Amino acid sequence: MSSIERKAQRRASERQAFGALIAMFERHMIWVLVVFVIIGFGLRARGLSEVGLAEDEARKVEAVRAYRAGEIAANAEHPMLMKTLIYVSTLIAETLRTRLGAEISDEAAVRFPNVLFGSLTAIPLFLLAAALFDRRIGLIAAALWSTGVNAITYNRIAKEDTLLVFFMLLAFYFYLRAKQASSSETRRKRRCYVLSGVAFGLMLASKYFPHYFGLNMLYHHLVRVRQRAPGEPRGHTPAFFYLITAAIFLLANPAALLPQTWHYLTSYTSEQLLRHHGYLMGDRLYPNQISSTPFGTPPYFYLLFLATKTPLLLLAALVIGLAVIVRRWRVPGPAFLLMMFLLWIVPYSLVGAKWLRYTLSLMPFVYMIAAVGIAWLAVAVKRFFAQNGLKAVAPVVAVSLAGAFVAVPAHAAFVSCPHFGLYTNRLAADRAGYHFPHDEFYDDGLREALLFVCASAPQGATVAHETPSATRYYFERCGRLDLQPRPLSDPDFGPSSAPRPTFYILQRGRTYFENWAEMEQVRASAQKVFEVVIKNKVAAEVYVHQD
Repeated sequence: MSSIERKAQRRASERQAFGALIAMFERHMIWVLVVFVIIGFGLRARGLSEVGLAEDEARKVEAVRAYRAGEIAANAEHPMLMKTLIYVSTLIAETLRTRLGAEISDEAAVRFPNVLFGSLTAIPLFLLAAALFDRRIGLIAAALWSTGVNAITYNRIAKEDTLLVFFMLLAFYFYLRAKQASSSETRRKRRCYVLSGVAFGLMLASKYFPHYFGLNMLYHHLVRVRQRAPGEPRGHTPAFFYLITAAIFLLANPAALLPQTWHYLTSYTSEQLLRHHGYLMGDRLYPNQISSTPFGTPPYFYLLFLATKTPLLLLAALVIGLAVIVRRWRVPGPAFLLMMFLLWIVPYSLVGAKWLRYTLSLMPFVYMIAAVGIAWLAVAVKRFFAQNGLKAVAPVVAVSLAGAFVAVPAHAAFVSCPHFGLYTNRLAADRAGYHFPHDEFYDDGLREALLFVCASAPQGATVAHETPSATRYYFERCGRLDLQPRPLSDPDFGPSSAPRPTFYILQRGRTYFENWAEMEQVRASAQKVFEVVIKNKVAAEVYVHQD
């Protein structure tokens, strides 16, 4: 056998082996997905107790205590599902501590439900992307979610957005499958409508964001996801779908039936309960409430987030993916992603109130678009190598390229632990905690500042702060109920008239129109006695006015 024949035989063997590897990979795709979920859980659970409770999370602890006392209307601006899961998680943690001596912190117990559901979100994301495109794009999207620093950041805090996203994706998927089924597949169609209704009900019981329900209906009104057979009647959404959605919502959120809940929601949405306002973005304070629309926080808020807090490789994949779906906007899959992306980024950018945690519901679409871009690039590279006489290595290079688009952002997430919110890409390498200090720190460092005060303050000292629930929680945990907490933004309280000694806890992310002058006065007249520095950024400061 000549050397040329041996070389040809070797290449054929390599192609056959690689083809077998790909086939095996697809046969065991479910196990690959399980690995992604496990990796995602590990990243989300790692160092979970190293960051203290934020103010919003401490309010969830207070709500859980109210639930134990039979009061389900607590923290009524949010539905019950998140708080119910935290209640169960804390009960399990207490049992494990008592019976097994397990060391489970309150911080970990409060956040565990979101860590779990955030990890599991890779599954409905895979299902939806695979149904819209194919399984490979679904797997890439799931991998990006599992290892994505921005998804991890907001899956690690006890807020409702994680459950919202999980059930939203499930609801989208089952509704899509119902529409893709033919009219002759009656049982399958009914089952998918039922499951979609259940998921939509649980989504609404997670967070009062019904517009995602409307966006789904709008998409399927505008886009035909399956060509009907000749003479086949147009399929309408059955009435039981809406009834199931409403029933599940009320079963998971019975507080919605209470008059006091509606009274509270009316007061909350009309901003009557707003104690302070303002969002420090860079060096400027902006109004940050719905009533400021469209003159609140800048309309480039979320675009700046994507530009500075998305790993650059992922950002490049997003741009490529956007170009691909724009060119194919009439196809159901690209149409879905383009519609969901645009109808998120445009309205949310115009609304006066903006928070980075809202972007968690944007990230599934970002990751799916990026997955489309990665898949397109891998095919283009494979074709280029094949056309240049390198068919044997073309698939290997394509798969390696796709892997790099996942591995590099995954490494960025790994090294960001446990302060994921402070991640910035190279476009803003020195700007961590600058553009979005409230959301990037999210009260990181507050616990350490409060514990310092507990250890240092004399009996009955006054403590000025902007986090009443977190302050109460940690003072109670330290056994310092003698301390007198006062909000710095209280119009009846000021540094010049405050009793001595007074300790001041200042956080850049909690700078408001009501307290910025007082914060400057404290910095100018009081003595700094402690500060919490995270990744070379000052997260919290403690000042004191002595006698």
